[in-house]
Amino acid sequence: MIIAEARIAQVVAAIGLVALTFAAGCSSGGGGGPQPTATPVPTATPVPTQIAGAGLSATITSAELTMAGQVTAIFTLTDANGVPLTATLSSAQNSQQARVRLTIAQLQQYAGGGELGNTFYRYVNEINETAPAFDSKGKLELIDASTGEWQYTFATMLPADSDRSLTYTVGMQVDRTFAGQQLSANPVFDFIPQGGEPFVWESTTTSQCNACHQPLIAHGNRREVRLCKLCHTEAATDPKGTSIDFRNMIHQIHAGKDLPLVNAGPPGTQYAIYSSFSKSYTVFSQKQADGSVTGVGFPRVLEECAACHSDGPTVDFFREKPAAAACATCHDDVNPSQQTTAAGPPGTNHPPGSFPDGQCSACHAATQNQEFDISVPGAHVVPERSTMLEGLNVTISDVTNHAAGAAPTISFTVTNNAGTPLLDLSGLNRLAFAMSGPTTDYTTVLTPTAVGGGASGTLVGPDGAGVFQYTPSAPIPASAMGTWSLGAEARRLVQLTSTVSAEEATTNPVVTFSVDGSTPEPHRVIVENENCATCHGEFSKDFSIHGNLRNQVEYCEICHNSTQSDGGRRKLDPAAVAAGELTAPIDFKLFIHKIHRGENLEQQPYLVYGFGPPPANYSINNFGEVLYPGDLRICDTCHVESSELIPPYPGTALPTLRTKLDPATGNVVPADPPQIEPITAVCTACHDGDDAIAHAETNTALDGVEACPVCHQEGAAFAVSTLHAGRN
Repeated sequence: MIIAEARIAQVVAAIGLVALTFAAGCSSGGGGGPQPTATPVPTATPVPTQIAGAGLSATITSAELTMAGQVTAIFTLTDANGVPLTATLSSAQNSQQARVRLTIAQLQQYAGGGELGNTFYRYVNEINETAPAFDSKGKLELIDASTGEWQYTFATMLPADSDRSLTYTVGMQVDRTFAGQQLSANPVFDFIPQGGEPFVWESTTTSQCNACHQPLIAHGNRREVRLCKLCHTEAATDPKGTSIDFRNMIHQIHAGKDLPLVNAGPPGTQYAIYSSFSKSYTVFSQKQADGSVTGVGFPRVLEECAACHSDGPTVDFFREKPAAAACATCHDDVNPSQQTTAAGPPGTNHPPGSFPDGQCSACHAATQNQEFDISVPGAHVVPERSTMLEGLNVTISDVTNHAAGAAPTISFTVTNNAGTPLLDLSGLNRLAFAMSGPTTDYTTVLTPTAVGGGASGTLVGPDGAGVFQYTPSAPIPASAMGTWSLGAEARRLVQLTSTVSAEEATTNPVVTFSVDGSTPEPHRVIVENENCATCHGEFSKDFSIHGNLRNQVEYCEICHNSTQSDGGRRKLDPAAVAAGELTAPIDFKLFIHKIHRGENLEQQPYLVYGFGPPPANYSINNFGEVLYPGDLRICDTCHVESSELIPPYPGTALPTLRTKLDPATGNVVPADPPQIEPITAVCTACHDGDDAIAHAETNTALDGVEACPVCHQEGAAFAVSTLHAGRN
């Protein structure tokens, strides 16, 4: 797979036994300040009568633990405009009501053992320690109808000798259905019963998760990471005994297909969590009969801890408090602890042996002496981000002789990050170019190579300024018109240490030029690299495509245009030729949608042939396994400037060509029908069921004119913006 996925949206849905409390939207961020506060007295004020509108806001304003062990919490409940809602404990509700459920957990600090005495934190759920849950059969009372203030008294009594010097956290799940939308707010409140400033344990934040999960949602409608930990505690397990400790479970889920024990195990080896709701496992990683591993794939390199650990008041804990519960989850074939684990007996694959958690920081320090040492940050250095790399930059300074029918001459420099020119290109294992036009929508593609396998054309230089000139052997087609784009790619292998190397790549430069004397027009901008980076990080550093060579969307589009398919590789497979298979279009507007739709595609599997090692020289990629972590309806996750709407789409976009393999010759030939019209190509990439395809075909004229805008343009009854509003 070249896209990674994280199935967190199904994570905790798999754990039916556990009742999490997630906070969202307008909820309180928690934090109580000096305690205790005066508890409002419930009154006989009537239930709110003003009609509430859209939205949901819930805030826990105070909580109290009495000497007898009684817990009460005060909260406000309104719509988005502050109009009170009626709280209910029942799942049956109308639009003026919201269901509330509460839980409480105690935050403990404990010693990890060993001479260093490193300490750690853990929540203990006060409703049920090993199978955490919401409180049930508590008492709900209205305090003030004008403000929507309520009091909940827990049915669960805490022990009278509970330690009142600790931080306690009350979490609440609030659910409301309004105008067909499922709304959620899950406030959290921290307090110390005897008074004082509560400690907030937050080593990652929901906002970081929402960079990919958009928004994070689990167990029906729970959304706040911090509240996950109220139930995903150190002691919690699924019904089959698998740990659902947050720091253990989340690391293993995100490691997914990269888990060493799954990869090294026999077919059937898996990492899964059992749901008491569905009475089945949710599988996050599994070894298949053919040796492949399917499941969750993190959308960037796993070493990059900062993807999740860059915000929160205790964000440095991942460096300062290494422990087996977290570290031996991604590294699940290592057991540094003093208990037997799935990896084996204490000390398995940990040369120094077994140690208490409190000792880990003795070797795995919070600061590194050098990259790739065994400190926490050193061991997680991404090779392509190493400070030992000098940098590789290609700049296209000029393109001459670029008329239709001519072979252009490309002037370029190769420099390091200090700007020093590279005068000898023999250290590069590839330097190549890609050209296509017109920019209204690309068709013809030329991919000449200057350095590396398949090199052709003429390369001269450098001159005194370090400028090289390259002229490909193939000319621009004589029929070419309008503006063309030209981009470059280059990489080199750099040995950083005796065991660590990096593929250092240039950022792909792209320039445009006219082949017929017309005013150059840039290609339309649909997706920005920064949008891809929210999940994937920086291409060629955190996420590799095509041997780490390609990293700019505008460069990808030069080759991934409406005329291109995987036919060049698929035809190398004798079985595919014999079957006369349809090729898979790799047109960017279709291909990228289908990849991200992944497991939700109705037509499975979604196979695309790619490059591969000899002797076959092809690979088969099943993108039907991709697990997109967010809401696919939220188009502006990737799109810019409303480019997904009708209009501006389709504009000058061309139909996507359809081809197949001819069993008699093995050639790629036109299919029937020979093309997919541009709106249909995009929409049926995700909506690929037979009914959706039939709907699109029915609304397309014989001459290819699509009637889609009648219903789906902006302002129409079923506008794209309306249908793709996504969840709140």
